Amino acid sequence: MRKWFTGLLAGIALFALTACQPPWSGNNENQKIIKNPEKGSDNVTVVPQENDKEYRIYHTNKQSETRGYIQYGVDNRVDIDEIETGLMRLSKATFDPDSYYFQNGKYISPKEIDQMLARKSKAYPNGLNPPLGKGKDLGEQAADAPKILSYIHEQDYLKSVDPYKLGGISLAVSVNSVYTDSLYNKKDGKTYTADVVLDQEKVKAQGKLYAEKVLQRVRNIKGLENVPIVIALYIESPPGSYIPGHFYAKTVVDAGQSHIGKWDPVAERYVLFPSSVATKNYKGDSDKFDKFKEDVENYFPNAIGVVGKGFYRNHELSELTFTINIRFFDTTEVISFTNYVAALLDSQFPFSQHIPVQVYINSVEQPEAIVVKTPDMDHPFVHVYRLYK
Repeated sequence: MRKWFTGLLAGIALFALTACQPPWSGNNENQKIIKNPEKGSDNVTVVPQENDKEYRIYHTNKQSETRGYIQYGVDNRVDIDEIETGLMRLSKATFDPDSYYFQNGKYISPKEIDQMLARKSKAYPNGLNPPLGKGKDLGEQAADAPKILSYIHEQDYLKSVDPYKLGGISLAVSVNSVYTDSLYNKKDGKTYTADVVLDQEKVKAQGKLYAEKVLQRVRNIKGLENVPIVIALYIESPPGSYIPGHFYAKTVVDAGQSHIGKWDPVAERYVLFPSSVATKNYKGDSDKFDKFKEDVENYFPNAIGVVGKGFYRNHELSELTFTINIRFFDTTEVISFTNYVAALLDSQFPFSQHIPVQVYINSVEQPEAIVVKTPDMDHPFVHVYRLYK
């Protein structure tokens, strides 16, 4: 069964042991260090991207106040990643990477975000989430009026960098699909919890109303009065989900405008393999996943789980990520198995070769290896992690 990949195995094995850096990583020699006249003595690094479809990054030694702040509003790590990278992806239609530079959001302060995300109350009269509802304790009161708005994420797009000039911003307005919260009551010293599954259609509609209010607040921030603003609406996945939620609507607000006109639907979604959703709505791809999973398990009976995540745009599969969990025995066994997976991607993969694929191989103790195959690569990239003492 294994003879068909023996030649490829030998070549990849050497690469697996020596590879330290993936071929798509940036080259430090291409970084350009400039001084921005508007920032005084601040150092500015402009990092060009090797792929002309991606943004050049504008970075200063003065960090954004909201750096990492998203974790206080969005609980699931996969949602955090998708909000950040997905908003950048959606922004390209308005802010062309050939003409704009990316910068982490630096205009909306943590205080302003807190004021928008808070429940409306005496302490937060401008809070956008509803005040507590009815109930005999804080848990019931919170569940009676669940928070819908979970976070507002800002990204800045610069038209030029020498001197600095803001060309526009993008905002992700994120809403909950499940509301979970813990509330501490100072009077009795007890903590009360709320856990409510929300109606997704109602939540999505509410997100558009929140976006209108967020836009009006943002227009009052110095520097953002007259720039174009991309607003994308995102619904989060349930807590603990392996796959993220998705963006579902997008609009572009022209410079100087303070009201939203037309919303355009965003046809993007992540699908878990295996799952009932995949079997029902993506039967062909679900069968292909089962074939790949069978091939993996035929070689390595110690594989304790193969999970896939497919990213669909306009109902077409455009990216795949697999996680394979194994019981670790020795390094040579991991190398052999990793090369086998690479060989599967190279010549016996049931999915189209035009789809980018990432495979993460993990043991209980740690990540063990990664295999990557993109349409422009002749053979998969393989890296086996090694611990040096």
